[in-house]
Amino acid sequence: MTLNDFLVSEIFTFLLIFCRVGTALMILPGFGEAFVSARVRLLLALMFSLVLTPALPDFPAPPSHVFTLMTIMMAEILTGIFFGMLGRLMLAAISTAGMIIAYQAGLASALVQDVTIAGGQASSLGNLLGITAMALLFATNMHHLMLQALMDSYQIFPVGQFPNVEDFTWQAAKIVNSSFLISLQIAAPHIVIGLVVYLAGGITGRLMPSLQVFFILLPPQLILSFFVLMVAWSSIMMWYMDYFRDGISQFVGQ
Repeated sequence: MTLNDFLVSEIFTFLLIFCRVGTALMILPGFGEAFVSARVRLLLALMFSLVLTPALPDFPAPPSHVFTLMTIMMAEILTGIFFGMLGRLMLAAISTAGMIIAYQAGLASALVQDVTIAGGQASSLGNLLGITAMALLFATNMHHLMLQALMDSYQIFPVGQFPNVEDFTWQAAKIVNSSFLISLQIAAPHIVIGLVVYLAGGITGRLMPSLQVFFILLPPQLILSFFVLMVAWSSIMMWYMDYFRDGISQFVGQ
């Protein structure tokens, strides 16, 4: 192999790795946030791709046609979007749980910009849960696990083969299902409290129609919701971090 062939092969390998890694890092939780500089994300993607270039074997030879090159690049970009969106869907569980808790506490109308979704809106409690989850992702080195899963994705989806869109759709539907389930489980105590409070308010309203039930029940409803959230805060975050770790670990090679 001549020096020219070696350089072309290495540049081609680096380009394919950057297509998948760069796309995933633009979406993954913690890396692809709106408040993270785009230059920082680009620099991180370039450095991570450069580190992976000599570590990943069995890359195809550079194609002789431009159409083949574009097809391989599109497959890598699609795979990167898939991995990034899976992490984003799992992060959306904590925001959904916060919205459910805020609805049961009577704070659903207080909407602010969502820190986990650029340009979206969420409740203040959902933002609090999302910021805490984001901080715990880095405090518990969960970002290392995401990068390892991204590296091990080359064992699941080899380069040069167009990914199966059906498998992508099935896995995305599975993650959405589990994400919504974990959000309901996190907010379950507040759902029970909200049901009891609304039941008491309904009975009181029927017995005394002239009574301003809303103004009477809202303060105890807020106090009970905040008390339960204070007691269950650590359990909620530990439960969610276990869920996020299990979801990412299924893509990590044993």
